[in-house]
Amino acid sequence: MKRTSLAIFTALVCASAPFVGQALAQPAEASPPSGQLDRFVGDGTCTGNVMAMDKHPGHATTGKFHGEKTLDGHWVGIRYDEDTTTANPKPFSVVQYIGYDKAKKRFIAVTFDNSGAPYSMGTSQGWQGNAITFDERAEGVEGLVFRDTFTNGDSGMSSHTGTMKDKHGKWVKTDEETCRKA
Repeated sequence: MKRTSLAIFTALVCASAPFVGQALAQPAEASPPSGQLDRFVGDGTCTGNVMAMDKHPGHATTGKFHGEKTLDGHWVGIRYDEDTTTANPKPFSVVQYIGYDKAKKRFIAVTFDNSGAPYSMGTSQGWQGNAITFDERAEGVEGLVFRDTFTNGDSGMSSHTGTMKDKHGKWVKTDEETCRKA
């Protein structure tokens, strides 16, 4: 029985190999429409505030961001690192990858940070004027739902606002930064 299963599996793999090779040989199109990921590319600085929540006091923030296209231009990776200050002894760092799902016609984001949450995934229907909002869920943290909204000015990314649902389902602001390209 094991030999028969192995023989069938081998035949299926061999039969599908030309199709897989043909699919891999196709040139990849740029993922997002009209190069919309370009809006996230560049370097800059941000200043803002983290709002007080639960037992955590609010505080001012400063930080740097770097955004670059990656994976043949299909994704943009954005890294943001806050500066260590007396008021912010454990600065926030995040890496967010943004791409475009052509099949579902929406932007997607996968985010990793140093907060202790494993990661989050989110989607956006796209730019509304100069803003794009991602509705996200933290994986492995029940009920943690939040939004990241980015705005874009003449010189690129100009602000970020984070909000999350509180225990009553109301959206509350968690942080807000104004950014300037370097």
